[in-house]
Amino acid sequence: MDYKKAFETMVGETARYLADNHLKTMVLGLSGGLDSTVTAAICHEVVKCNPQLGLRFIGVSMPCSTNSVEENDSASLAMQAFCDDYWVENLQKEYLLMRATCEQRFPSTPLSQGNIKARLRMIYLYNIASVTSGLVMDTDNLTEHNLGFWTIHGDVADFNPIGGLWKHEVYELCKYLFTEIYTDEQQAPYKALRAAYGITPTDGNGVQAGGDMAQIAPGHTYEEVDDILNSFITSKNDSAKWLHEQKRLNNAYGEETVERVLKRHRGSEFKRKRMPLLIERSLYDE
Repeated sequence: MDYKKAFETMVGETARYLADNHLKTMVLGLSGGLDSTVTAAICHEVVKCNPQLGLRFIGVSMPCSTNSVEENDSASLAMQAFCDDYWVENLQKEYLLMRATCEQRFPSTPLSQGNIKARLRMIYLYNIASVTSGLVMDTDNLTEHNLGFWTIHGDVADFNPIGGLWKHEVYELCKYLFTEIYTDEQQAPYKALRAAYGITPTDGNGVQAGGDMAQIAPGHTYEEVDDILNSFITSKNDSAKWLHEQKRLNNAYGEETVERVLKRHRGSEFKRKRMPLLIERSLYDE
């Protein structure tokens, strides 16, 4: 992929959408992870490259007790590097209150508790967007969408610049940014992108220890998971082709891993009926 073209397209299409809909702010929840930091860099460039639009980029870090110090520090770096306005809003008290309210009727689970946190954050972000003529930015990537690794009415928002990228491609885009665009190692943008690039991906909600891969495919990489997903999606309607691909994948990663990934993909199909707007991959991928 030409990551220069991809980045320029994401910036340009985001600016066009804002202009077409007469919006004045981009609102983003920053977790400190790779996806939100790369999205923050895109939003920063949208503001910088389109002064005639009078845009502002608002970033908020909304930690709870399950967010690590590493994640919070990385979020702070990204906000300082890319946002026009930014602050930290700790939602632990609000989470505990809502959890207690919910548990008056039904016991909670680690998953349901994580969903409460995600939905509280989205309430906060949409309130900001409502009073600032804004757009809430979505940060989920193609891997997460195809694994259902997101919360309906939680961390799914209005507009998604990186939604056409697999997770391993988001890593490559991040690397492109700190090696080709923000190259000064003493400056905040470089530090923010490097920190996000090296952080262990988690949901930030404490659903399962060990990071995202502990839930998806323990012992494997995002590039391998992306290979499984992409192979299945592009060949599932051709039985002969899929049989060939399935054998290749089983030999490469193990039958148990392949089935684990695909089971999660199939089981989350209902969630993909409500996708946010995203920049189509065809605009930059030849």
